Parts: sequence; C-alpha cells; structure tokens
Amino acid sequence: MPAATEDIKWGDHLVFSVATKMFVLFDVDDASRAVRFKCDEEDFDRLCEREGVAPSAYVGRYGWVEFEDVDEHDLNELKRFITKSHRIVVSKLSMRKQREVFGG
Repeated sequence: MPAATEDIKWGDHLVFSVATKMFVLFDVDDASRAVRFKCDEEDFDRLCEREGVAPSAYVGRYGWVEFEDVDEHDLNELKRFITKSHRIVVSKLSMRKQREVFGG
C-alpha cells in the first residue's frame, strides 16, 4: 500500500499504518489467525452479519471489524477490504498531511 508502514504493537499484533493511522492489524500469536481492519458503515453492517466476523474489540464503534480466522475467508475479498481500509484512512487525513505523506 502506498506510504504504508508496518510495526509490531502490543507485543503480538502486526500493524500497518499510513501517517501513523492504523488501517489493518494481524494477530501474530500462533493461537490466533485474526485480522482487523477499518471499513465503511455499509460494509461494517453487512460483514458483522457473517459468521466469524464481529465488531473489533475496543474500536468496533469506529468502524473496525475482526475476521476471527483469516483462513476462513476469501483472500481476494480480504485484500479488497484492506485496500479499501487504506483508502478510508488516507481520506481522513488532512490535505496537508496527505501532501506531506504522498508528495505534491
């Protein structure tokens, strides 16, 4: 993803961010295969109706969902959601921050 950085946070989460704003988190603990990402309101409601998907703890109220086991979901669909999450986060950055991060 353009301008994305990666980091390990809280000891066991691989976090991808843009301008320090997170857009996807992967559990790296061997026992968990969860992935969490930000989505728009329409996708949030639709996804939370699926088995194995729920509002993410602590940040669900901000539009984050959790896929409990990444292997139980279509990887191409997951890639689309992560790409969309990146776009959502970038769109919330100020224009000044977007120019700073992406140039121009």
